[in-house]
This record gives sequence, structure tokens and C-alpha cells, in this order.
Amino acid sequence: MTDDQTKTGETQANDKAWEELVKNMLRAEMMRRGVSYAALADRLAEFGITDNELNLRNKVSRGRFTAVFIMQCFMALGVDWIQMPSSLIEGAEKGAAQGLARGKSGPRAGSDD
Repeated sequence: MTDDQTKTGETQANDKAWEELVKNMLRAEMMRRGVSYAALADRLAEFGITDNELNLRNKVSRGRFTAVFIMQCFMALGVDWIQMPSSLIEGAEKGAAQGLARGKSGPRAGSDD
């Protein structure tokens, strides 16, 4: 295996972890708000974004979507504060969406956060 092949494999593995992280962050925000994929589709429609439950479920499951898509989802969900995990590994591991959903819900009123 050449150095270039090794770097390509490492990049693909790293990309997969980032995809898992962003997927888990979106799922966590949906869990926090008790929003299903069908309800997310309805909320997106209010912004003029046409998608259906199955397409959303598949898109999120793959974890490969644009920054525009995740911002549209966050706006539709009413997200005004994004909790970042302390590490890529923490946010990308299996079950991380549930852990993120149980985490902080945002800065406290009157705090300096």
C-alpha cells in the first residue's frame, strides 16, 4: 500500500466519523423536541422545502448532506443553540445521538455562556 492509498483510507475513515457526528447532532435535536421525520417534513414545508418522511430518513441515515440542509432542519426545529460534543469520537460513536439529546439544553439565562 502506498502512502497516498493510506492517506486516502484515513481520510475516508475520518469523513465517516464526521458524517456520523452531524447525523447524531441532527437526531439529538429531533429527540430533544420529540419531532419525528414526518413532523420534520411538515416543519420544513413551512419554509418552502419539499421533502417527505422517507427521503429525510434516508438522507439523515446516510449522514451525507449539505450545510444548507442541516441549517434548514435546525431552523425548522427551532434550534437556537447547538451543543458540540467534546470530541469527534464522542459525537460519532454508536448511541451518541441519545447521549447528545440528554446533554445540556443550552446556555442558562443570566449565565456568561
